[in-house]
Amino acid sequence: MKQSSPRGAALAGKIEIGDLTVKLQRMTRFICLVALGLACTGITEAQELRSSNVVYPRPQWEAVEPKVAGWSEDLLEKARIYSAAAGSSAVMVVHHGRVVAEWGDTHRRLDVASVRKSLLSSLLGIAIEEGQVKLSDTLGQLGIDDKAPSLTPTEMQATLADLLTSRSGVYHAIDLEPPAVAAKRPPRGSHAPGEFWYYNNWDFNAAGSIYEKVAGAGIFNAFKQRIADPIGMQDFSVEACYYGETNVSNHRHYGFRLSARDLARFGLLYLRDGRWNEQQIVPANWVQDSVKPRAKPHSELFPGRGYGYLWWSGFASDWAPTVTLPKSTFYALGFGSQYLFVLPAQDIVIVHLVDMEREHWSWVSDFQIGRLLWLILSAARVDDIGPDTSVARAILASADLLKDSLPGKTLRYAETALDGPYFMRLATDGTASLQKGEARKQVYSGKWWVDGNKLCRGWDKFLPRFDCWPVSKGGSTISLYGDHDTMFLQGSLETE
Repeated sequence: MKQSSPRGAALAGKIEIGDLTVKLQRMTRFICLVALGLACTGITEAQELRSSNVVYPRPQWEAVEPKVAGWSEDLLEKARIYSAAAGSSAVMVVHHGRVVAEWGDTHRRLDVASVRKSLLSSLLGIAIEEGQVKLSDTLGQLGIDDKAPSLTPTEMQATLADLLTSRSGVYHAIDLEPPAVAAKRPPRGSHAPGEFWYYNNWDFNAAGSIYEKVAGAGIFNAFKQRIADPIGMQDFSVEACYYGETNVSNHRHYGFRLSARDLARFGLLYLRDGRWNEQQIVPANWVQDSVKPRAKPHSELFPGRGYGYLWWSGFASDWAPTVTLPKSTFYALGFGSQYLFVLPAQDIVIVHLVDMEREHWSWVSDFQIGRLLWLILSAARVDDIGPDTSVARAILASADLLKDSLPGKTLRYAETALDGPYFMRLATDGTASLQKGEARKQVYSGKWWVDGNKLCRGWDKFLPRFDCWPVSKGGSTISLYGDHDTMFLQGSLETE
């Protein structure tokens, strides 16, 4: 059943009565001034801007001064400086359909890595709506197999829905898979379709093959026709996109290169429930079911974080709580810190890209992304995003306190990591080890020491490399601070 969401209906209503809304606000302010002799509270220029007609960018994005939009210019500038130091290539911040801030090469097409999967999701939603394929269709029904060793009868029972939620149970080799990733892939036949979540690029590549088969069109040409052109992407080029190899698998990697300002348009499309001006581009029910199912995510990895139809929910750094995003937030994620965040409750879209094709590029970590989001959302005056976790706000421990409290203890952290929790053992003889998981599988060994107010450790595997971090301590909670004065790790000290 196709049914527009209440939020979509509300937006449509604003389009129809936007001018009347603004006139009524101005009349209300006038009545208050006359009757009470003072200005009514809560009605500002920024609020009039927010309550006017729903805005979509035309050929060019419309910009608004942060102050007029109710944002802090000072905090946005801090966010810009922070992301530049961290290594961001392009950042775009959109509020109520207008650009509040942007910096870097926002017009340059960059490889968005696994964000490609969320882009494909939009095309599959259209194909399902048009009756070209069903979520319940199996690989066998769709005629999808692979190179030897080909799929088993059980694997052929995996459905399109299983692929989109990364639950196919098909652990066939793929091209361009790093050895470290391939080593973690479960054995063939170890899980039945729909039974187990594993972030599986075979699923995503096969979903691309399915789309091309049922739609009778290449992914990039279809994206241009069905998405990019209708929403006015300024920089999209089919020629800038690329397919991967087919040496070990029939199902190719489909690589997108998008500019930050075009990816922001795609985020705005999903923020508006798949609607662009008067045209429904992606079915509204598909958007809703892809990014925020009614009860819980299609795959709940652990409380608070989930995976929908090729979209993520519940962002958090596994090691340090640098930001708390509103619960309705969903996002697309790609290797190398390619992010598209959509915050429906705040009507905000945030894009963060890193140019991975340059010779030297910076890895912007999850905790740095969290810190950047905290600065941006603080600038937007969003509530309940967590405390300021910068080292400037911390009370650092003294060398004597660290020397007294750390020996013989284990620092437990990364509770929500897929291979967590982590246990860093700090033995009294100065040796150190790192164990992962409840089974405490040891992965590294080395040494630790205190240098001033810093905790240092070095793993034998990485000699002569070592790391030192400023430390704050409150009870059994310990926090370590890394590059750019950002909290790097937070955990609890345990005595064994």
